[in-house]
Amino acid sequence: MPVRSPDEIVNFSLEYIESERDINTDCLMGDLIEILENELEHYRILVNMLTNQRKCFADGNIASFEDINKQQGTMVLKIKTLEEARKSAIFQLSQCFGFPQEGLTLSRLSDLMDDPYKIQLANLRDDIQSTIKNLENLRESNAYLVQHALHYVSGVLRIFVSSRSSNIKYSDNGQLEYDQKTGKLVSGWG
Repeated sequence: MPVRSPDEIVNFSLEYIESERDINTDCLMGDLIEILENELEHYRILVNMLTNQRKCFADGNIASFEDINKQQGTMVLKIKTLEEARKSAIFQLSQCFGFPQEGLTLSRLSDLMDDPYKIQLANLRDDIQSTIKNLENLRESNAYLVQHALHYVSGVLRIFVSSRSSNIKYSDNGQLEYDQKTGKLVSGWG
């Protein structure tokens, strides 16, 4: 067996360390991409839930609306779990590349990687940004609908309260009439 010089041993050691780092980086990148794909899928499910919730609200189907609300809570917990796994993978990758964890965004990571990771990360970043923007728009829109529905109900209740105190009643044809007797909305019923 030939004896290696100290320089050959150092070069062999450095090649081995780089090889191990590359294998570890590939493994971490595979894990990260899988986590991101799962996270994206859960965000898409959440978008569908918000769309269905809007339909339930418009149809007045409160039971389904509440069921979807509960499912959303479960989905958010799953997304938080995936987010923690993603943060862990990013932390490990930041250690491999020698970058601070906060500075290692998907864009930065995509710049550091070669194909196929570079393309996968760029596509995932774009898909996640688009889906989250859609999610935020739906959430804001649903909040707007709920807010205006509550405002409408509040207005209707004020009308009923003021009509009772003003001795106003509704006639059989739906017109408002002043009731001089009882001050009840429906006269003659006690």
